[in-house]
Amino acid sequence: MSRDNKFLAIAVALSATLLVSSAAAKNGVEKYEFDIHVPAFYIACLGEHVEINVSVTGKYHEFDTSSGKYHLIDNWQYTWEFSGLLTERTWIGRGATPLVVNIGPGEASQWGESMVARPLTGDGPKFRYFYRFKATVNANGELVVLIDDLDGVDPGDYYQCIGKQ
Repeated sequence: MSRDNKFLAIAVALSATLLVSSAAAKNGVEKYEFDIHVPAFYIACLGEHVEINVSVTGKYHEFDTSSGKYHLIDNWQYTWEFSGLLTERTWIGRGATPLVVNIGPGEASQWGESMVARPLTGDGPKFRYFYRFKATVNANGELVVLIDDLDGVDPGDYYQCIGKQ
């Protein structure tokens, strides 16, 4: 995935938490829902291009501590509907994306995605997707940790088929 595409995905994800309608609980937890359409891309293990429609429900909580640190805890639960453009097979995937951000001084951000998709129509295999990202910047602004599973990888190659092929 190119850096531009990765930054666009991050920007969409973060802005979605700000733009969707939400409902606050008494404990400060905000709830929200939104949908995303992902244009077609190739998944090698399926041998075809797929489009994805994603329905997300999320909860987040943000707060500042007395020491001046900002914290954001966000968790998406989502359902992905994959549509094969060549075979017209469909898959339903369910997954989660926990996100944690801590800022000041320095910053630590991390999230991961985990999803398993099962065939809804057709005889396609099950497949999975797993991704993790972590970045830590010290108080001097120096990057000290970077884990980015998709850095330089075509996003379609990151899906792995499991079960019958």
